[in-house]
Amino acid sequence: MEFDHLRTLLTVLEHGTFTRAAEAMGLSQSTISFHVKALESSVGTRLLDRGREGVRATAAGELLRGYAERLLALRGEALEGLREESQGHRGHVVVAASTIPGEYLLPDTLAKLRRTHPGVSVRVEISESSRALASLAARECDLALVGRKPHDRSLVAEPFAEDEVVLVGPVPNPYAELITEGDAWLASVPLVLRGEGSGTRAAVAPLLARLASDAEAEGGAVRVMVGSTEAAKRCVLAGLGLSFVSRMAVGDELEAGRLQVVPISGTPVVRQFWGVRLRDRSPSAATAALIDLLRTG
Repeated sequence: MEFDHLRTLLTVLEHGTFTRAAEAMGLSQSTISFHVKALESSVGTRLLDRGREGVRATAAGELLRGYAERLLALRGEALEGLREESQGHRGHVVVAASTIPGEYLLPDTLAKLRRTHPGVSVRVEISESSRALASLAARECDLALVGRKPHDRSLVAEPFAEDEVVLVGPVPNPYAELITEGDAWLASVPLVLRGEGSGTRAAVAPLLARLASDAEAEGGAVRVMVGSTEAAKRCVLAGLGLSFVSRMAVGDELEAGRLQVVPISGTPVVRQFWGVRLRDRSPSAATAALIDLLRTG
């Protein structure tokens, strides 16, 4: 059954004659007759009785009328939904983000998305960069926002923001007397570090390798390993050690004088944040709108 044929059937029943139906649809009467005959042929039974008083539906025609109305209404609903989705007026976006882009960059962008695309819902999952990329690879999210560029050819990565990683300590700094010329002193100071899957840890990995004489020495400097930037900040404030963190994440604490930047050679470490998607998966209009806002934000 063709949708055009069903629409013709309903129009004939509404207007009562082939002639008036042809005028209403802007078609020839022969085309109207062809549509009805084709529809009757496809269902295998007569749908219309023709008489002096016009056209009436047979029992089968009356039954099909109800289905035709529902099918055409559903088709219209589907087309309207597709139109809204293609224009980004509706949809659902799942974002897997590492700590800094997820907690410090994304909220303002989501506020802009709400203003421009109020019908789009978003779910954000915060984790380490490695987990966010694993979620993307498993097709559990539409977009990953991470602090290190992936080298997987199945992924498309685009930078959208820049950050600095700095070494911070509390105020007053209980390790101030250990700070000397050069960087050797850092091996004897307790450090609060992010896990290996973190983009922040990856950004300072070369620096840690340079400062440590060997892996054992680096391990000796680590007193606390944490899973988030917020945990690292709180550990530093509690006096558990120094930590390499995003300047973006400690801006308020630096301004309030609760934390201080500890200058060492090689810092600040400048890094980029990347929006990553699957190469073989076309982004939805809603996802594309979010990507555009991140790109221009």
